[in-house]
Amino acid sequence: MELYEREFFLSEILFGSKMIEINEDLVIYVNPLTIEQNLHAQRIFKKAYDEALFSGVFTRNEMLELMKEQEIWSEEQEGALAKNNKIIEDLKVRIHDNFLVATKREQTRTELRDIERDQISLLEKKHAHDHLDCQGIATYARLNWVIENTTTYKDGKPYLFDEIDITGILKRKGDNLEISQYREIARTTPWRALWNNSGQDPEKIFQRSVFEFSDEQDSLLGWTRLYDNIAEAYESPSEQVIEDDDALDGWLIKQRQEKEKEQSKQRLDGLEGTHGGADEIFIMSRSKEETEEINKLNDPHGKYVKASRVKILEKAKEDGKAGVKYENFPDVRQRIMNQANEKYGQK
Repeated sequence: MELYEREFFLSEILFGSKMIEINEDLVIYVNPLTIEQNLHAQRIFKKAYDEALFSGVFTRNEMLELMKEQEIWSEEQEGALAKNNKIIEDLKVRIHDNFLVATKREQTRTELRDIERDQISLLEKKHAHDHLDCQGIATYARLNWVIENTTTYKDGKPYLFDEIDITGILKRKGDNLEISQYREIARTTPWRALWNNSGQDPEKIFQRSVFEFSDEQDSLLGWTRLYDNIAEAYESPSEQVIEDDDALDGWLIKQRQEKEKEQSKQRLDGLEGTHGGADEIFIMSRSKEETEEINKLNDPHGKYVKASRVKILEKAKEDGKAGVKYENFPDVRQRIMNQANEKYGQK
């Protein structure tokens, strides 16, 4: 964005209220919720949700199950969502790692945009019927109450909804900024100067309680905190990487992965201390999530061995065998052979 664009969007965010021009003579304001109004809005949501549930409307999980029964949605598509998330992360890491190799970086970025479009398409299909479930009905009831009770004339008097109705205001109130624009505003002037000169005090800047910030103010503040944390990192990325959203996301993903790897290593060190000298350690899992965490403790060789054994067990099952003896796994046979060679080679 150009500087004048950032200045314009920032002025809207700082103002807090959403200005909607109905015609040349009429401008109305949709204001942020006060603490009391937020309480009423949440009560409206809960009441609408409970009434919908009592009337037999599906919950979101029940709606999803119905969509699967009607073949509108499937487990395969659910798996594709998870797979795409992993691919998106991998591509962002690749953009970061190849940042100085322009051809590879931009080729990867093209792949990333393609996967993101596929992901958006899947998400739109999954959530196409959200407005029909309890949460969707309650959300709409809350939004209607919010617009009705926070829309005013310039002088602060409640708007009468004679020129435009609540639905029309909802359509025009929508956020006109993309995430990439929030990110750019958060890391550049004039916001950076204002943020630092205020002592990084959002209540001082927005001139209201933190509990009464607008959604736009919350978004800008969230991205600002992120860039603050990046700047304070022990080895922060270059300015060029920081200005590239995809590359910076890749850097953040790598930081998270390193932290998870270190946590897994610490856990593994603890297990090795308890089971010193053991070739293998078996850990009972109590849930799918815990199984995933345990799997992360394996190094690449351990993951290969596990996959190889699972393949052999599946083949034995197909052949009608009761199972496979431990000593018949190829990696175990190889380890026994190596130990024997070392033993007799020393004599």
